[in-house]
This record gives sequence, C-alpha cells and structure tokens, in this order.
Amino acid sequence: MKTVKAEKTTDHLPKEIMEEILCRLPVKPLSRFKCVSPSWRSLISSKQFIKTHLQRSKKIESFADQRIILACKGKLKACSLSSLLTESVIRVDSFDFFPMNSSNDIVIVGSCNGLICVLVDKCRFFLLNPSTRESKELPDFFTGAMFPKNLGSISAYGFGFDESSGDYKICAVCYSMLVFGLNVTFPRTVRVYSLKADSWGVSSLFYKLDICLHGAAKFMSGKFHWISDFLTDPKWEVVCFDLKSETFGTVKQPSCMEGYKRPSLGVLEGCLCVFSNYSPTDTIDVSIWNEYGVEDSWAKYVTIPYQSINNYVAPLLVLPTGEVLFTCGSDFFIYNKRDNCVRRQHTVNFDRDRDRDREAEVYTESLVSLVLED
Repeated sequence: MKTVKAEKTTDHLPKEIMEEILCRLPVKPLSRFKCVSPSWRSLISSKQFIKTHLQRSKKIESFADQRIILACKGKLKACSLSSLLTESVIRVDSFDFFPMNSSNDIVIVGSCNGLICVLVDKCRFFLLNPSTRESKELPDFFTGAMFPKNLGSISAYGFGFDESSGDYKICAVCYSMLVFGLNVTFPRTVRVYSLKADSWGVSSLFYKLDICLHGAAKFMSGKFHWISDFLTDPKWEVVCFDLKSETFGTVKQPSCMEGYKRPSLGVLEGCLCVFSNYSPTDTIDVSIWNEYGVEDSWAKYVTIPYQSINNYVAPLLVLPTGEVLFTCGSDFFIYNKRDNCVRRQHTVNFDRDRDRDREAEVYTESLVSLVLED
C-alpha cells in the first residue's frame, strides 16, 4: 500500500522536476528510495541519472559528498572531507562491509567516480563502492600470466576510467625473478583489467628494461602516471600509460624540478603536479603542469619551509580559499599561502601511520555500480 501511495503523490510532478529533486540528494537516501516504487528504482538506477548525480556532487564547494579514505595498519577507514575542514576533531569510520578489512597488507590503488580499488597482500585486487556498500574481488592476476605467483610480485598499479570505451580499467606491472644457472633476470610484465569484461588481458613485456615503477599511479587526462626510477641513471622522468590505446609513453623531467630527489606525483586543481620533500633549498616544493602535454607550462605552485611541517607530506587538494590540504600518512595539514602558516587537522580513530606508501585518497560518493552494462 505504501508503494502505491508514494507513486500517486509524485504522479502530478513532471519527470524532469522529479529528477532534479532526487539528483540533489545524497547517495544513502537515494539507495533507500529505490524501494519506493519500480519507477523510482528505474530512474535512480539509470546510467544518465547516475552520471548527472555524480557530476553535480563533484561541483559542490562545501565538499558535502566527498570523503577521505586511508589504509592504516591493515584497515580501510574514511571520514567526511567537509567535517575534516570545519570541525576541530572528527571521528572516522571503518569499512565493516569489506570482508578483507583486517588484512596485514592493504594498499589503495586509486579512486575514480566513487569507486575504490585496493590491493590486498600484494596479489589480490578488489573494487569497492563505499557509498552503496558493494565490494567485488577481481579475477586472479596470475591466472594466465607469463609467470606464476611464486615468482612474481605486483609492484606498480593504477585505476581509472576509460572515457572512450566507458570502462573502468586497472593496469598492473609485475616484477619477476628468474634464475637460469648463474644468470638472474628480472623480467617485467604488464596486464590490464577491464570491469566490463571482468577479466585480465594478455600479459605483455614492459617496454623498457632499465626503468622501475613502484606504487600507485596518478590518473589524469585518461592516463596513469608514475615517477620512474632508472636502474643505471640518477635522473627520473614521468612514465604514463594511455587507457585508450593501452600503450606506454614518457614525460620529460620538468626543468623547474632539476636537482630534486625522490619526487612524487599528485593531482591539484585538475592538473598533474610533482612535489619533493628533498629539495636543494630545504623546502617542500610543489610544481604544477598547467597545460597537459605542453612541456614549458610547468610552474612552481607552492613552497613550504621544512620547519613548518618537518615530515614527508603529499598535497591532496586545493580548497576554495586557495589553501592546500596536505596529508602525512594519517595526519592532515592545511597550508595558507598568504600568511605562510600551517595548521593541523585532528582526527580520532585514524591509527597513526606515516608510511609514505599509505597516502590518502579523496573520493566522491556515487551510485556507480560494480556491474557495467554495454
């Protein structure tokens, strides 16, 4: 009877107005409203509604629909980004719906459109939508790979959305150790996972043998990006992987970052950035690529004296005020460029963890499903 009444109360409203009203609501009530009627379920589950809702959520300057996720000591935890920025002390939530949320080794591969990809125990990939409490273990990476699991280790990975095919993809680089008598070789292979196909593609050899890739890629302009380590050269460059063509390429080292050691990548204001905590000037410097693909469009974005933070930090996002939110493991800092001041944001229940590989991710709550339809 309730369902019939609910449908009747909305019959007099034009469909466009009803969509506009529902599109402004958070994910949790929308998930419940699917039970109101078949027509509401059909609308809220439609690809166009999910896309429009996501686009609107990303534009909210209060960050009401955005959250920060962090892997700390084998657990995935998250907190409201809005609360982190406005409240003096905030609590965080654990992902109790995720069955592997007690692993000794869990790394965030990346986030895209509300979906989170994680790597557990260096060999098992999972996709999650924390907002809808969905989770999915992906097929075994090593099934059908060039080398068995006991000879390989997944060391580099990235997660993103391929606009050209409407597909979510993961790129994973596996390092192997092969011994032939006295000769030891370390071949590197690459595989790409497609959510639409729910399978890993054919293994291929990595395109350069003198380059090592490590950790999670930064996704920008349809490409994954890593900082490369050369085995025989102290210089570094940015290695990118195009999701559409599934090919590798390189970006030259920005001239403004010459002389910097152990650089890292980030994304600020929709642009790729490079930062280093080991600069020649004893500062934490962030340079931003203002126009992707144009080599001379790199520029210094912000410089922070070491004494202001005195630890490894990574830029997370730029606030509407122009301030920059940084993360140091499970610690968060906000830097004000105008007065050169740093303040710390306090959290409760984020286990203290300053591992530089445990960087935080910002994600937007969404209705995106783990089951893609053509």
